[in-house]
Amino acid sequence: MLITPGNREDRMLKAAHYPVDAVVFDLEDSVPPEQKSRARDCVAAVLESLSGNPREICVRINAPDTAHGMADLRTLPFEAIDSLMIPKVESASALTGLDDQLRLMNVHIGRNRPIDTIVMLETPRGILNALSIADASARTSALFFGSGDYTSAMGAVINDSTLQYPRSVVAAAAAACGLQAIDAAYFLQVKDAEATRQDALVARQFGFAGKVIFHPNQIDVVNQVFSPTEAEIRKAENLIAAYASSQALGLGTSVSDGVFVAVDLIAPAQRILRQAELIKAMDRTT
Repeated sequence: MLITPGNREDRMLKAAHYPVDAVVFDLEDSVPPEQKSRARDCVAAVLESLSGNPREICVRINAPDTAHGMADLRTLPFEAIDSLMIPKVESASALTGLDDQLRLMNVHIGRNRPIDTIVMLETPRGILNALSIADASARTSALFFGSGDYTSAMGAVINDSTLQYPRSVVAAAAAACGLQAIDAAYFLQVKDAEATRQDALVARQFGFAGKVIFHPNQIDVVNQVFSPTEAEIRKAENLIAAYASSQALGLGTSVSDGVFVAVDLIAPAQRILRQAELIKAMDRTT
């Protein structure tokens, strides 16, 4: 997910044509207060021009319980948006309240499916309430872990050790509710492809499905890290075939080519194959 400032029309138009799965037009942190109104107008204009774009189109609004957040919701052309990114969510009630708000605003008009929400967990309270938040709304499609705000609130530094606990919590809460887990952008050295790769590899090991990124230099390396390799695809196919063969023989487990085969290994293998198919489908449309 490539996030770009909502007051930069030129950047938003470019972002929508990069090889990413989703573009996020930001009305929150990257837009100074005096530019909020102009950013809404810019985002609305760009959204109207992107009809038919195959990427997911997401807008990060300001917190819904603020004046800027309310203004965002009143002015956005919802028929042109796939998802909303909701910042600094700390409780389940914040999402149920937003659900009620969106329902009263009739945002379903002009849409062929409900608008999704990507929920940002970026405060200590949000992390500690991750499961109830993940379970609060049928609109939620993903949990996003914001490491910058989290470590700032904690007075901690950003490294693999300090992020281990919140990453684990976000990934577990997302998995428990059947949601995607999206990791924070790597922003310490955004032009350093190898540093971005190492950070993305750690996130994938935790079970994250992808990352938010800030800079075009990060696109190729993040796509590569979170895409199954040909070797991973072959291994998944062989594992599923071997399990089917063992079941046909009345066996619950077996060993195939020196690899233990059991039912708990099948779901991850199926996820890899589904992900590979989704990537192929996306490639065909871009």
